[in-house]
Amino acid sequence: MLRFHFLLTITGSALLSAISAPAQDPADRHPAYDVTSTHINAIHAPATELKITPIPERRLTTDSAYPFEDSYTPGILKLKAWRGERSSCPLAVSTGAQQAQLQVTTAPLRMGDKEIGATARMIRYTHAAKKTVADIIGNESACTHAAGAHRGVWFEVNVPQDAAPGIYTGEIMVTAPNCKPAVHPVELEVVDAVLPPPADWKFHLDLWQHPQAVARRHDVEAWSKAHFAIMRPLMKRLAEAGQKCITCTLLDEAWSGQTYDWFPSMIRWIRSTDGTMRYDYSALDAWIHFMHDEVGIREQISCYSMLPWHLKVQYFDEATGQYAYLSAIPGKPEFAEVWAPFLRDFHRHMQLKGWADKTCIAIDERADSMVREAMRLVSENAPSFRIASAVDRPSELTRDIYNISPVITHAGTALGSLLKERQAAGKITTFYVCMHPIVPNTYTTSAPAEAEWLGFFAAANHLDGFLRWAYNSWNRDPLENTDFGNWTTGDCFLVYPGNRSSIRFERLRDGIEEYEKINILRAKAAQSPQAAAIIDSMNARLSALFTVKRSTGKHHAQDVQTARAIISETLTALNALNP
Repeated sequence: MLRFHFLLTITGSALLSAISAPAQDPADRHPAYDVTSTHINAIHAPATELKITPIPERRLTTDSAYPFEDSYTPGILKLKAWRGERSSCPLAVSTGAQQAQLQVTTAPLRMGDKEIGATARMIRYTHAAKKTVADIIGNESACTHAAGAHRGVWFEVNVPQDAAPGIYTGEIMVTAPNCKPAVHPVELEVVDAVLPPPADWKFHLDLWQHPQAVARRHDVEAWSKAHFAIMRPLMKRLAEAGQKCITCTLLDEAWSGQTYDWFPSMIRWIRSTDGTMRYDYSALDAWIHFMHDEVGIREQISCYSMLPWHLKVQYFDEATGQYAYLSAIPGKPEFAEVWAPFLRDFHRHMQLKGWADKTCIAIDERADSMVREAMRLVSENAPSFRIASAVDRPSELTRDIYNISPVITHAGTALGSLLKERQAAGKITTFYVCMHPIVPNTYTTSAPAEAEWLGFFAAANHLDGFLRWAYNSWNRDPLENTDFGNWTTGDCFLVYPGNRSSIRFERLRDGIEEYEKINILRAKAAQSPQAAAIIDSMNARLSALFTVKRSTGKHHAQDVQTARAIISETLTALNALNP
């Protein structure tokens, strides 16, 4: 799973609950936990004062006075967005020294008789690495809030693609009983440029999905109607970030039990009483149809894996009525004996479904000698399939693999002439972060700008996108705590149960939008030599900021601000060529 190969032990009870939970209604049956709302009496003393201010680049924690520790000088929340873009910002609310029932409201932003809808929701706290961190973007606009801590509010505007350019204004208001409301003005500048819908974005986003975690956390039977109903908004959220890949499993637990919930196979391997092997694709088909047809993620089907870390395949033996294992070690005859007949059958199945040309046999951090064996068998038995591989660093096989993703600290070795060669051949080159490096990353405790910085890094270096191993591999209760095992807090997931987003996921999405803007501007270089010169200047300025060497510094927020200004200046300069 794109990290150092620690081994974790999953408890029997956790596994049992993951695979045999009873079906329930498609609702979040577990109440949202919030560490600032526990142990509060039913009668709440009124807040003495309400204050509100934007906090674009720092996280709220319960042990900090930020952002009200210095002189409080509220100003206008100023946002800027292209048509079709999502623009957002967190704000902090101070309730003084008393407890309070908080309510946040906002109205559409207006410019004359035109308006754009806006939303404001509460940001919840969760435990993370011995801190209490605001990260969960809730679905509610009200909450009970404890004394001595600040409350985060998430303000968001989705600008329609046909919105009229100009300045829209409005306000955010927070109220509490017996307290003067806190009102903060908002100003949104809609730029005369259009961002296409996420389905048309070029950024190759690959966040691995974990359906079993949803079934366990929401107490529903895997692959039931209730399961799909709960997953629909969660996976739609992923599609709306531009996701390109559907994560599938060919066998049980390709990663040797590193997550709280098991990764069971979506294909049932069955040895008949006559000794022949057959394959039940019903769960796989249901999952792909759901993601492909209902959710709208259609570019790549990533199948893990011919090279699991345990190098075994579990199957059901009808003769004994028991599960058993086949060893499948690359370089030994057994590898082809297990995988060649499966690949032929799987290839035929995916051809019949119309999915064969989208299917990748996905490999995670395996040695080149193993990958070669897998590539050979795929080529011989499933010629429509391709290989996707996440690697610590590029190697001699980098040129040949269809979709390659090195860790960010080694992404520089995938650049230059090799990158141009791969892209000319229609191959995909992305990068990833995991437990390494610590910075930049998308942990619960990461600075918010780090997630957005990743999208700029991809754009500045002409990479195709970004991979991260876990969209929703939840621990026991991420609404309470984001720690799990040896992984850095929040490493296992970017979103929360109940279709709750996070600050880090939204900032990652912001970076993807900026990537799309840069691509749109780059396409204008062909208009004239003057336009080409403007784009060359943009590229040079961005490539100086977003480097592997610079990535581990502490200037991500400033880099993001500077890069946004570069994009704005570039658009203005291009528009001036055609007044």
